[in-house]
Amino acid sequence: MFGVSVSANRIAEALTWLGGGERRELGERHERSTHVIAGIVVLLGTALAWLVATLAITEATNVPIAVVVPFTLVFGLLVGAVSRAIASGPTRGWSSIAGRAAVAVVVGVVLGELAAVVLFSGPIDRVLDERAARSADAAPAVAAASADLDRARQARTALDAAVNDASRQRDEALVVARCEFNPSPACPETHITGVPGAGPETRTATDFLADTQRQLDNAVANRDRTAPGLDSAIAARQQVLEQARASAMKDVDHGLGARWMAMNDHTFASLGAMLLRLLTIAFFALLVLLPLILKLWRGQIRSRRCGARRDRARRTGGRHRDSDETRRSSRRRRNPVGRPAIGQRPARRRSTD
Repeated sequence: MFGVSVSANRIAEALTWLGGGERRELGERHERSTHVIAGIVVLLGTALAWLVATLAITEATNVPIAVVVPFTLVFGLLVGAVSRAIASGPTRGWSSIAGRAAVAVVVGVVLGELAAVVLFSGPIDRVLDERAARSADAAPAVAAASADLDRARQARTALDAAVNDASRQRDEALVVARCEFNPSPACPETHITGVPGAGPETRTATDFLADTQRQLDNAVANRDRTAPGLDSAIAARQQVLEQARASAMKDVDHGLGARWMAMNDHTFASLGAMLLRLLTIAFFALLVLLPLILKLWRGQIRSRRCGARRDRARRTGGRHRDSDETRRSSRRRRNPVGRPAIGQRPARRRSTD
């Protein structure tokens, strides 16, 4: 039990110091409790500052978290020192209070912005990816790779188009040859003579059909011979384009400043996101301001208690003075002049001899 009491006293002393108090104030219960609450608030603010700074820096860089943590710990301790300085010291004038409050609000805004960057990490990553894709498409290497890929795709498309065109011409020539030999109402009248039988027009239509068939065969053969190489070239150029785009996207800034700008784009476009951002800033500003608020509240309570104590002492002192006067007057009434009081020796007369 004694060890637990000593540990509790040490914890209370540490929290009191963090809350801006001194060890001599531990004797007063209300002072001790208020300082302990302020110390807990300062400790909580320090821990949250360390946490949000660690998460924000980790998301903005590729540095391992084991390297980031010591630096962000320094930032958290700095925030704790500022919070402790805001909560400690006298508050004699409103200018001093306003200065401390302004510093607390600035620190709270910084912490709130860092926390908002962590909260909106998903939308921020999406905005950064879109921005990086637009920037990558404008890069010279990506533009050149994209042009090469487009040329290869156009050449491959031209092979298919040549086969389709030759096939269409062959089908039209076949219809004309058949209708020239045996016309019917479904045949195109503008392309045939309408005279059935094997005449000169029929032989011409048959020769034209044979030419279109040879063109179709040549187009198919050319496609079969050239298409595999073009397909391989398209795949290779597609890979080159992806590599160039990935390299260009790596060059785009993804640091803390860029993430903060991306958060601005997201929150300015969404009312709900902006409201959440403002609430986060207000929470951290209040968290840093709370030790100062507790100090002012504690000072008001102390002044009221001191005033009540002075009034009580004044009233008690007046009653004591009245009682003393009453006792002295009572003695004078009971003991006339020249007569010794009870228990008092009579005065000796001096001899005249």
